[in-house]
Amino acid sequence: MTKAVLLLNLGTPAEPTPAGLRAFYRKFFADPFVFDFNPIGRWLLRNLIILPFRAPRIAKDYAQIWMDEGSPLKVYADRMQASVQQQFDASGEKVIVLNGMAYSQPFVAESMAEFERLGVNEVLLLPMFPQYSTATTASVFHTVKQAAKKWQQAPDLRFVDDLFQEPAFIDAWKQLISERLNVSDVDHVIFSYHGVPEKTIKKADAANVCEFGSCCEQVNADNRLCYRMQCWQTTRSITQALEWGDGFWSMAFQSRFGPLPWIQPYLEEHILKLVQDGAKRLAVVTPSFISDCLETIFEIGIEYREEFDQAGGEQFQLIPNLNDNPAWFNAVYEIAASHLSADSKSPPATGNPEL
Repeated sequence: MTKAVLLLNLGTPAEPTPAGLRAFYRKFFADPFVFDFNPIGRWLLRNLIILPFRAPRIAKDYAQIWMDEGSPLKVYADRMQASVQQQFDASGEKVIVLNGMAYSQPFVAESMAEFERLGVNEVLLLPMFPQYSTATTASVFHTVKQAAKKWQQAPDLRFVDDLFQEPAFIDAWKQLISERLNVSDVDHVIFSYHGVPEKTIKKADAANVCEFGSCCEQVNADNRLCYRMQCWQTTRSITQALEWGDGFWSMAFQSRFGPLPWIQPYLEEHILKLVQDGAKRLAVVTPSFISDCLETIFEIGIEYREEFDQAGGEQFQLIPNLNDNPAWFNAVYEIAASHLSADSKSPPATGNPEL
């Protein structure tokens, strides 16, 4: 049996130009998992607003964060794939590791076709989204399943829904923060996560337990795939590993888009409130991202930093993401190897795009 690991991500523009952004946005803004509303409205948004107006503006932002080798997300994804592949090779176990992107190359379908060509019959799907969401995890799982249907002989698909309870993931963040942050230099640390509309959370709440509050403080069968709960638990696990007291940290959500209410507190408002309350030295950690990207480097590191300075803040530190940190690459290998060797009798993760 030939095994494989597919490292899944949404993707990134191929170049920081209007043309590059339009090519990426044509796929991204067509995804019903991400934009869960009327198809006609989705078409109008994409073709009348996003492509002609947003793409040229965001291309300029991307140009500010572009690395010599390309987009940060793609650069770090390629380095991760090479590192994890090398570690499997060194272990002596025959495992093929590839990247699969939803909206850019290498596309998920292309990587799945390569697995079939190489004779793979067991694929571990490992999304690079630490917290489960229908807009990310479920979307790429759906794409994988569609690609698998084209195989002459269906592969055994094993899904990893999330990373928030993986000790190796938490330990990688603990090591990174310990290396990058001197706690005596800051008044408060914010853990910022990519936001989602409230209706996305409620739609996935089959047990009707979501209150956008204390319901996130426990993990149980009813809320196991709740994105907000997983963000809360990620923060709690990291801060406990660092032995931080509750008053030293808080959690917020960023990157709102459109008129719908999103889960709160909103990062920009939270930053201003902290400054008003006397926390003039802030640090921000972003555990819903595994590599620096537009949302971390530009949105937080430039835009929110400016608002912080204008509000009277004194010191603003954005902790770099996991990127190509060796502890993180080792963690991904450890997580992948653990799930590949798991008892075949144990139930696999759901991989359910309807959740």
